[in-house]
Amino acid sequence: MAAKDVSLHKILKWTFGILNVVFLLLGVVVFCVGCYLKVSRSDYTEILDSKEFQTGTALCISAGIIVVVVSLLGFFGLAQENQFLLALYFIAVVIIFSIEIAAGIIAFIYRDRIRDVLREDMLTGLKDEKRRTAWNRVQEKYQCCGVNNYTDWEGVYSVVDTKTLPDSCCGYTGCGTAGGQVAWNIGCYRDAEDWLTENYILLALVAVVVGALQIILMISSIAMIVKIRRSKLRYSKY
Repeated sequence: MAAKDVSLHKILKWTFGILNVVFLLLGVVVFCVGCYLKVSRSDYTEILDSKEFQTGTALCISAGIIVVVVSLLGFFGLAQENQFLLALYFIAVVIIFSIEIAAGIIAFIYRDRIRDVLREDMLTGLKDEKRRTAWNRVQEKYQCCGVNNYTDWEGVYSVVDTKTLPDSCCGYTGCGTAGGQVAWNIGCYRDAEDWLTENYILLALVAVVVGALQIILMISSIAMIVKIRRSKLRYSKY
């Protein structure tokens, strides 16, 4: 019977350890995804009127760091077979899991609203002369013009000649005076929306994998705590 207990204890310990390694690696992945989101379209953050996008990427990076710290706590508790540390680990995983569920539900409910906010933000930023340099950089890089199309610039870029567009809308010096005839065919919102959709799917997949792993970790951490407690009670009788 004792041999079976030792064997079960080792199995639980190894299972928890391996799962926690995966959890640690996923924390690193979440951190890297946050960094990728921040860098891949950093140009767009400069043309947006609000800072929600920067806040979102910062939260993703922070979440990755928190997961790494929590997983390290799990390793420490496992190595010492400390019930208190493993209980803290369990509580931390439950809290992270609950926040992820809440954030996922909110993101799903307001997914269309997020696109509307993005469009409104870009239109507001387009009218801000301080963001003209950023807009020129985005339009030249992604070969787009305006938010929806080139007409967004009419009457905004020049109050004298309302048809004049930024040269970044067409790619060469002086072309903006020709108006929409030579402008890029697509608006910059379409590129931003495509990028948002692609990365929404990426984040959703990462969240599903992390969430499933967290459920298993919660179960295995409770099993470890129960096993350690029973072992201590058994040894205290001798």
